[in-house]
Amino acid sequence: MSSIKQQSEQMGENFAYEVLTEQIGALTFIGSGVEEKLREHAPVIYQNIPDPLFFGATVGFDDDKYVMLNTYQPLRTRYYTAAHELWHVMNFEHLLPEQLDTERAADRFAAALMMPRQIIRLLWPKLKKTLKESKAVLVIADMAAVPYEAVARRVNELELPITKELLKLTDAEWKEQRSKFTLPASPFDDAYTEESFERYTNVVSSVLGHGKLSLLEAANLLAHIAPEQAREYQEAALTLMVTAEASEDKKE
Repeated sequence: MSSIKQQSEQMGENFAYEVLTEQIGALTFIGSGVEEKLREHAPVIYQNIPDPLFFGATVGFDDDKYVMLNTYQPLRTRYYTAAHELWHVMNFEHLLPEQLDTERAADRFAAALMMPRQIIRLLWPKLKKTLKESKAVLVIADMAAVPYEAVARRVNELELPITKELLKLTDAEWKEQRSKFTLPASPFDDAYTEESFERYTNVVSSVLGHGKLSLLEAANLLAHIAPEQAREYQEAALTLMVTAEASEDKKE
């Protein structure tokens, strides 16, 4: 691993420890509490977008940041995404040297925040004594409310012994493992598709009204959140462009 990658990951690890000890008050599995911590720092938009490759994003305008979480994703994925976006809204990246990889740091921050190294280093050897490695991964994933793949990666990055084949398993394959061990269904594997974004759309409209956004910029900000409103802004922008062109033609 290159020194830049190592430094980026170490920064993410260090800042996660800082948040857990100074803001949470303990080295613990934060689980669903990560969304509450996220809401302390930025308004959170919950949107059901049926795209398995879209997890969430942080957008900023008018000096504010907003976080979008895709409720189409299972809860364990959503919580992990919230941890990643927390890195961005807390502005840790501004404390990193320019050459470091901020996304890699954010990924490591999410892993370290949701699965503190002290707990994983304590748990993994104990679970391995009584369970198969794959079942130990499943158990920790439920305890921490995180994706199965994230647990396997976390164990590996902490240089704890794990069968390398487990690092290659997909989410579907991990769920097959769950069935194999007859573990009960987990609510973390389900999606709760609530939606909440009224404040965000109101802010966009307000900023647009004050002339700090163009119609097209506003449309882009609302494309995923409020597509009908976004189309209205796009049509209005198009109308303005056509009117302006007609006016220019008359002058000529």
